[in-house]
Amino acid sequence: MKIMYLNGALTGQTMELSPAGATIGRESDNTIQLPMGGVSRYHAKIERDAAGNWLIRDLGSTNGTLVDDVPVIGASPLAPGTVISIGDQLLRFLDSGATPAANPAPSAAPQPQPTPSAQPQQPFFFRPQNTTSSIPVDPAPVQEQPKAAPAASAPVSSAEVPHGLFKKQQDKPRPSGSKKILSNVIFALIVILAAIVGLGLFLKLEAPRTPSNQPPPKKKVDNPFVLYYEKESVEDGIKVFRFVLQIENGQMEVTLDEPQNKRRYYELFKDPIPDTLIARLKQQILDTGFMELQQEKIAGTSQDNRQHRRIMVGFDNKFCDVKVSNDVSETFNRVETIINETLLDEYDLGVISQNVDRILEDARTFLFVAEEAFRSIDTTPSNLPKAITNYKLALRRYQLFDDPKPVEWKTARDGLAKAEAKLEEIRLEGQKNVRLFYELREYDKAVAECNRLLSIFPADSETYRKIRETKINIEKKLSPGNK
Repeated sequence: MKIMYLNGALTGQTMELSPAGATIGRESDNTIQLPMGGVSRYHAKIERDAAGNWLIRDLGSTNGTLVDDVPVIGASPLAPGTVISIGDQLLRFLDSGATPAANPAPSAAPQPQPTPSAQPQQPFFFRPQNTTSSIPVDPAPVQEQPKAAPAASAPVSSAEVPHGLFKKQQDKPRPSGSKKILSNVIFALIVILAAIVGLGLFLKLEAPRTPSNQPPPKKKVDNPFVLYYEKESVEDGIKVFRFVLQIENGQMEVTLDEPQNKRRYYELFKDPIPDTLIARLKQQILDTGFMELQQEKIAGTSQDNRQHRRIMVGFDNKFCDVKVSNDVSETFNRVETIINETLLDEYDLGVISQNVDRILEDARTFLFVAEEAFRSIDTTPSNLPKAITNYKLALRRYQLFDDPKPVEWKTARDGLAKAEAKLEEIRLEGQKNVRLFYELREYDKAVAECNRLLSIFPADSETYRKIRETKINIEKKLSPGNK
């Protein structure tokens, strides 16, 4: 089986899948790397189940995975021709012998009809090109005064026409048939035009007028999504820390300034934020009630004026701008949590947005957890991945500091090296045991050893994938037909 790119820079290219499948995500160690918006670091995984059927599994991504426009819940089967949507990337799952076009012709579904404009339709006026001709009338003096003509919008009956106006001429020859037809057409056009003009004047006079002292009704405003998030610390009237994240026109910009510790950071993200992420942010913020928050009701309630935070959100016809000191608003805190979990974590900005004291505090916590987990691996080998993960989290925070680095940096670096070496030792020893049991045809022991290794290695690692594949092949030996 293989994967074809349906859009982007690799449109039309295909990649053959190995029996082990493929991992998909933003990180470079994925089988299929998609460095674009809406794609998590480790987004999804294509694999085969015990029966050999292909399926795709979402690895807890932020924006989800779609198969033929249906969200993947846990795992979803894949059939040849299936379209996979991950972020902005479209992939087609194909049989190795199939070579379909990268962009297949659309189906012959009827095109949607354009939606009528919400603006009121302008009245239609029919204006004939030639209205200079007139109907001949009797030159003799009119004996009776004609009655007032009815409103132009009402049809004129023959009973209401004054007798002397269209008196039959006895002393002139009867006009020819073609002239009579032309005269009738011109007369009809004049009557229709007069009726339309009269109707327009009537509607204009009858239309309700807006009093001059009242403003016109407000129109619905559909403004784009705008977000501004700021944190700052002040000591003796001087800003010692400031972090700003802002989104405008789908673009995100991040700034950090911490002069005392010589930390400065700036990034303008080239890829726009996915519409799905913007829509989720809007809904989550609306659900908190933040857009109804009023600044004057929460200002001045804090006892701490050294820590300041500000959130400004605007979209459609809604807008709210609130600045607080300390933890004075539960609603404000909920929106700040949404920003951290939805944006900072997704774009790996959580560490950057913290000041030095908070970074050191988090680093020490991660280092403590790592050391405790590593000390217990003799009795609980499954704690080894936990130790490695926490060593990496601590080390990443210590590496943000210029030389000389904190003293705990060396402890975290040495601990990570020992933990990774131990994990490699377990991998080699387990591989040796599985091969030995397999050669002795002790397949049940080989499967048990695979299960032990699977409990140690992370589920998204290449080693885990290989062990699982080996286990599946050995289990086939245990089937009744192979004994």
